[in-house]
Amino acid sequence: MSRRPLVCDTTLLLYLDRIGQIGLLHALFEPVYVPELVCLELDMGRLMRPDTINPGKFNWMLAVSVDHSEQAALPPNRLGPGEQAVIAYARSHVGYVAGLDDRQARLFAERLEVSVVGVIGILIRAKKAGLIVAVQPLLDDLQRCGFHLALDLYEETLKLAGEKDA
Repeated sequence: MSRRPLVCDTTLLLYLDRIGQIGLLHALFEPVYVPELVCLELDMGRLMRPDTINPGKFNWMLAVSVDHSEQAALPPNRLGPGEQAVIAYARSHVGYVAGLDDRQARLFAERLEVSVVGVIGILIRAKKAGLIVAVQPLLDDLQRCGFHLALDLYEETLKLAGEKDA
Protein backbone atom coordinates (compact mmCIF):
# COMPACT_ATOMS: atom_id res chain seq x y z
CA MET A 1 0.00 0.00 0.00
CA SER A 2 1.37 3.38 -1.01
CA ARG A 3 1.31 5.87 1.85
CA ARG A 4 0.58 9.52 1.14
CA PRO A 5 2.13 12.45 3.02
CA LEU A 6 0.03 13.88 5.86
CA VAL A 7 0.09 17.38 7.35
CA CYS A 8 -1.35 17.32 10.90
CA ASP A 9 -3.30 19.82 12.90
CA THR A 10 -3.32 19.92 16.69
CA THR A 11 -6.57 18.03 17.30
CA LEU A 12 -5.56 14.99 15.26
CA LEU A 13 -2.28 14.61 17.15
CA LEU A 14 -3.77 15.41 20.54
CA TYR A 15 -6.63 12.93 20.48
CA LEU A 16 -4.84 10.05 18.76
CA ASP A 17 -2.13 10.37 21.39
CA ARG A 18 -4.63 10.51 24.25
CA ILE A 19 -6.20 7.22 23.16
CA GLY A 20 -2.81 5.58 22.62
CA GLN A 21 -3.12 5.39 18.83
CA ILE A 22 -0.63 8.00 17.60
CA GLY A 23 1.34 5.26 15.83
CA LEU A 24 -1.51 4.84 13.35
CA LEU A 25 -0.36 8.01 11.60
CA HIS A 26 3.07 6.50 10.93
CA ALA A 27 1.51 3.23 9.81
CA LEU A 28 -0.91 4.89 7.37
CA PHE A 29 0.98 7.96 6.08
CA GLU A 30 4.53 8.82 5.09
CA PRO A 31 5.92 11.25 5.89
CA VAL A 32 3.93 12.94 8.66
CA TYR A 33 4.44 16.71 8.75
CA VAL A 34 3.59 19.07 11.60
CA PRO A 35 3.65 22.80 10.84
CA GLU A 36 5.67 24.85 13.32
CA LEU A 37 2.53 26.78 14.30
CA VAL A 38 0.91 23.48 15.32
CA CYS A 39 4.02 22.56 17.32
CA LEU A 40 3.72 25.93 19.06
CA GLU A 41 0.05 25.29 19.91
CA LEU A 42 1.04 21.93 21.42
CA ASP A 43 3.93 23.55 23.34
CA MET A 44 1.45 26.01 24.83
CA GLY A 45 -0.90 23.14 25.66
CA ARG A 46 1.86 21.41 27.64
CA LEU A 47 2.00 24.43 29.95
CA MET A 48 -1.49 23.55 31.14
CA ARG A 49 -1.37 19.80 30.62
CA PRO A 50 2.15 18.31 30.69
CA ASP A 51 1.07 15.05 29.03
CA THR A 52 0.21 16.89 25.79
CA ILE A 53 1.97 15.28 22.83
CA ASN A 54 5.35 16.63 21.73
CA PRO A 55 5.86 15.91 18.01
CA GLY A 56 9.61 16.48 18.44
CA LYS A 57 9.84 13.21 20.36
CA PHE A 58 8.81 11.15 17.33
CA ASN A 59 11.47 10.56 14.68
CA TRP A 60 8.80 9.98 12.04
CA MET A 61 7.13 13.38 12.55
CA LEU A 62 8.78 16.27 10.76
CA ALA A 63 8.26 19.88 11.82
CA VAL A 64 7.88 22.14 8.80
CA SER A 65 7.90 25.85 8.31
CA VAL A 66 4.99 27.21 6.29
CA ASP A 67 5.83 30.19 4.17
CA HIS A 68 3.79 33.22 5.25
CA SER A 69 2.95 33.95 1.60
CA GLU A 70 1.31 30.50 1.31
CA GLN A 71 -0.96 31.29 4.26
CA ALA A 72 -1.62 34.80 3.00
CA ALA A 73 -2.67 33.34 -0.36
CA LEU A 74 -5.59 31.49 1.25
CA PRO A 75 -9.02 33.02 0.72
CA PRO A 76 -10.36 35.02 3.68
CA ASN A 77 -11.37 32.74 6.55
CA ARG A 78 -11.86 32.58 10.32
CA LEU A 79 -9.66 29.56 10.95
CA GLY A 80 -6.95 29.40 13.55
CA PRO A 81 -3.29 29.79 12.58
CA GLY A 82 -2.56 26.07 12.96
CA GLU A 83 -5.43 25.07 10.69
CA GLN A 84 -4.43 27.71 8.15
CA ALA A 85 -0.84 26.42 8.18
CA VAL A 86 -1.97 22.82 7.63
CA ILE A 87 -4.21 23.78 4.71
CA ALA A 88 -1.64 26.11 3.14
CA TYR A 89 1.12 23.49 3.33
CA ALA A 90 -1.05 20.67 1.99
CA ARG A 91 -2.40 22.93 -0.76
CA SER A 92 1.09 23.90 -1.92
CA HIS A 93 2.25 20.25 -2.06
CA VAL A 94 0.30 18.14 -4.56
CA GLY A 95 -0.97 14.86 -3.14
CA TYR A 96 -0.60 15.81 0.52
CA VAL A 97 -3.48 15.11 2.90
CA ALA A 98 -4.57 17.65 5.51
CA GLY A 99 -5.25 16.09 8.92
CA LEU A 100 -8.11 18.21 10.27
CA ASP A 101 -11.09 17.63 12.54
CA ASP A 102 -12.66 21.07 12.80
CA ARG A 103 -15.73 21.11 10.55
CA GLN A 104 -15.13 24.65 9.26
CA ALA A 105 -11.49 23.84 8.47
CA ARG A 106 -12.42 20.60 6.70
CA LEU A 107 -15.03 22.31 4.52
CA PHE A 108 -12.65 25.16 3.73
CA ALA A 109 -9.88 22.72 2.72
CA GLU A 110 -12.26 20.68 0.57
CA ARG A 111 -13.41 23.83 -1.24
CA LEU A 112 -9.73 24.40 -2.07
CA GLU A 113 -9.54 20.79 -3.36
CA VAL A 114 -7.26 19.67 -0.54
CA SER A 115 -7.75 16.05 0.57
CA VAL A 116 -8.76 15.83 4.22
CA VAL A 117 -8.81 13.14 6.88
CA GLY A 118 -9.74 13.40 10.55
CA VAL A 119 -9.46 11.19 13.60
CA ILE A 120 -12.53 9.17 12.61
CA GLY A 121 -11.20 8.62 9.08
CA ILE A 122 -7.86 7.50 10.53
CA LEU A 123 -9.61 4.92 12.70
CA ILE A 124 -11.68 3.59 9.78
CA ARG A 125 -8.57 3.34 7.57
CA ALA A 126 -6.71 1.58 10.39
CA LYS A 127 -9.50 -0.98 10.81
CA LYS A 128 -9.62 -1.66 7.05
CA ALA A 129 -5.82 -2.07 7.03
CA GLY A 130 -5.99 -4.55 9.93
CA LEU A 131 -4.08 -2.23 12.28
CA ILE A 132 -6.85 -2.21 14.88
CA VAL A 133 -9.48 -4.83 15.68
CA ALA A 134 -12.40 -2.52 16.43
CA VAL A 135 -13.29 1.15 16.12
CA GLN A 136 -16.05 1.34 18.75
CA PRO A 137 -13.85 1.10 21.86
CA LEU A 138 -11.59 3.82 20.44
CA LEU A 139 -14.59 6.07 19.71
CA ASP A 140 -15.67 5.59 23.30
CA ASP A 141 -12.13 6.44 24.48
CA LEU A 142 -12.16 9.58 22.31
CA GLN A 143 -15.41 10.73 23.89
CA ARG A 144 -14.05 10.09 27.39
CA CYS A 145 -11.08 12.30 26.46
CA GLY A 146 -13.41 15.16 25.47
CA PHE A 147 -13.67 14.57 21.70
CA HIS A 148 -17.09 15.81 20.54
CA LEU A 149 -18.88 13.27 18.37
CA ALA A 150 -22.56 13.55 17.45
CA LEU A 151 -24.59 10.37 17.84
CA ASP A 152 -25.38 10.16 14.10
CA LEU A 153 -21.66 10.38 13.25
CA TYR A 154 -20.87 7.76 15.89
CA GLU A 155 -23.44 5.41 14.34
CA GLU A 156 -22.28 6.13 10.78
CA THR A 157 -18.68 5.47 11.77
CA LEU A 158 -19.62 2.05 13.15
CA LYS A 159 -21.43 1.25 9.89
CA LEU A 160 -18.42 2.31 7.79
CA ALA A 161 -16.16 0.22 10.00
CA GLY A 162 -18.42 -2.81 9.55
CA GLU A 163 -19.32 -2.90 13.24
CA LYS A 164 -23.01 -2.17 12.83
CA ASP A 165 -25.56 -3.16 10.22
CA ALA A 166 -26.49 -0.52 7.66
